[in-house]
Amino acid sequence: MIRHGQASFGSENYDRLSPVGAVQAEILADHLLKTGLRFDAVYTGGMERQEKTAAALLDATRKQGLATPHLIREDAWNEYDSQAVFTRQLPEMVQENPSLSGDVERIYSDRKAFQVLFQQAMTRWASGKFDMSGSPRWKDFRNRVQQGVREIMRRQGPKKRLAVFTSGGPISVTVQMALDLSDEKAMAVSWQIMNTSVTRFKYKSNDIALAGFNDVSHLMLKGDRNLLTYR
Repeated sequence: MIRHGQASFGSENYDRLSPVGAVQAEILADHLLKTGLRFDAVYTGGMERQEKTAAALLDATRKQGLATPHLIREDAWNEYDSQAVFTRQLPEMVQENPSLSGDVERIYSDRKAFQVLFQQAMTRWASGKFDMSGSPRWKDFRNRVQQGVREIMRRQGPKKRLAVFTSGGPISVTVQMALDLSDEKAMAVSWQIMNTSVTRFKYKSNDIALAGFNDVSHLMLKGDRNLLTYR
């Protein structure tokens, strides 16, 4: 499972890859091909940042004259609607803790202020204790991803090498499945997942195991810390 490249934080279209995100995707594609990894199928969600990150690998594969793996788009790999969750959770958070008002005023200009409030809101949401009518629910998102994982294992069968280009949420839910984590721990895992990081799983029948987490060696080898991003 591969997280998308950096998205365009603060722009009108967050879903678009930033210039750094586009470079990250190209570096990842080159690295995967140089290491000899070949995939039987490539999955992606329907979000632009996921599809563009996957496209970098497919384009690089074609340019090298290699067989291009089959691309499969599935909604299971889409991220949860964080904007809808955030806008519903935030007013109650401020009501409970008025000292957060100052941070709210800075969220669109200060990335750190946004991240602090965003993490608090998402953790609150994942607890399931603050579900609201008409608002997305963590358990529905979790169940959708888990169903997608099980469907891949069933459909593809054993001894297949698959790449899933997705987001931090689906990756953290799959880690949760492999390690039997609580919902709160799964959300905590998601904050560590870096852009274009590779998290590896092994599966057999209905069992899935974590084989590697959040690998960004392809970016670190470039020696440019600006390529190491979380958002």
